[in-house]
Amino acid sequence: MNAIDKIMRLDVAKWITHQIEDLPDAGKFRASSAIRSLDWASKNYASGMPIPATYFALHATEEAVAAFVSCAKKRGYGNDAKINLRDHKAKATVSLLAQKTCDFVSSFDPAIALNPDLNQIVARFTVDGQVHYQPASTNLFHFTQGKDGDRKEDFFDELVEDFGNIETLKKTVIKGQEARNEILYATDKGYPTGFIHPEESLRRECLLTLGLIWAALDIVRSERGSIALIVQALRTATLVIESMSSKNHCKRLEGPVSNRP
Repeated sequence: MNAIDKIMRLDVAKWITHQIEDLPDAGKFRASSAIRSLDWASKNYASGMPIPATYFALHATEEAVAAFVSCAKKRGYGNDAKINLRDHKAKATVSLLAQKTCDFVSSFDPAIALNPDLNQIVARFTVDGQVHYQPASTNLFHFTQGKDGDRKEDFFDELVEDFGNIETLKKTVIKGQEARNEILYATDKGYPTGFIHPEESLRRECLLTLGLIWAALDIVRSERGSIALIVQALRTATLVIESMSSKNHCKRLEGPVSNRP
């Protein structure tokens, strides 16, 4: 059993997949395509074809990004959701942000499980040494600044700090953008051999895909209006996308970096 099979057999993964029908068409079709691509990835890997398997796993994440952004557009996130879904660099940026947001939130030692009686996912997390249990939602966390904990507009500074500098961040986005093509296409220097550890790639892309679809569901079902973390993520994505075409972007990085969530 490969990494995708193991994850997709979990109750949480099954629940997310079954909820896709509740998304608006723009998100539903893309999310369904993402799950189908995960299935193709799993079957290819099981057949001894790791290169096309990782290709389809990366494609699944890209489709999940499109589902996530589509739902944000439909639910009134306005200018914050003005991300071009035909731009592979933009989608690579959102995928990278999804991974890094998970890394930031991991400091709270989160865990999730399906509560069948409530038919919802429940999260366990720790804040200041206190353990909390709440319905899982992206509105549980957001980035703040200052002693008063005022909400930040974005977490661009934290993202750049995590990579060390803006140039490394840009290179990582470009690497993600070109990943699928580099898996399949040969060059003047040789032909692709795939990932050294394809199972790790399959696991990462499967988790990202499910996480993005879950976030899309959260956006659609939110009764509080716009979700702070979603707004921050979309605004950060926009800043990263803008920075890709600007050598002198981000002068605000000269100041101190604010607190994480």
